[in-house]
Amino acid sequence: MNILTCEGVSKVYGSGENQVAALQGIDLGVERGEFVAIIGASGSGKSTLLHILGSVDKPTGGRVIIDGTDLSTLSRTQAAVFRRRKVGLVYQFYNLIPTLTVRKNILMPLALDKKKPEQAYFDKIVSALGISERLEALPHQLSGGQQQRVAIARSLIYRPALLLADEPTGNLDRKNSREIMDMLKLSNRNLEQTILLITHDEKVALEADRIITIEDGRIVGDEKRG
Repeated sequence: MNILTCEGVSKVYGSGENQVAALQGIDLGVERGEFVAIIGASGSGKSTLLHILGSVDKPTGGRVIIDGTDLSTLSRTQAAVFRRRKVGLVYQFYNLIPTLTVRKNILMPLALDKKKPEQAYFDKIVSALGISERLEALPHQLSGGQQQRVAIARSLIYRPALLLADEPTGNLDRKNSREIMDMLKLSNRNLEQTILLITHDEKVALEADRIITIEDGRIVGDEKRG
């Protein structure tokens, strides 16, 4: 069963002679529990697709359905709530709040909804990500790899339908990149988390179970591995 469906998704910027088609008729289905990499060069449209899947932007045409919700039916406020509850986002730059502890950064999505965490699940996440001992630290006291682990924990705390990772290793050295990819694979297998990873790095893409290649706003390859 698909957790994500894209039907004829297109995105056009500008008008007239300045019109640029960033996405052109994207049809895509991702099943619950899949680990999918979307790979493409700069300007291929992969980041535009990520913003649309994360309900940050709206397509010019077509529609996106995540966990049964058609994103085109959501207002801006509804989209923000949906994103917080249903879509985990992990970026190249960690976007942690510098004045909050690791614990409070992780729990921020729940705090915005005035919800208390499920302690056993929280403990499982921070233990799996190896940050149990750093919960009272501030972001500046952590290494880049540790900050990215906190960002992943925050993205998982709401048990999202879909985790979107945008170049999650792009700001890390080889050792930390390896560890972050291992963490993502762990969350995919142990927590049954559906992951869509955006990258331009073929080595990173090869860690996924399925690789989708985008060029000039179109899907030109879709390969299942293993």
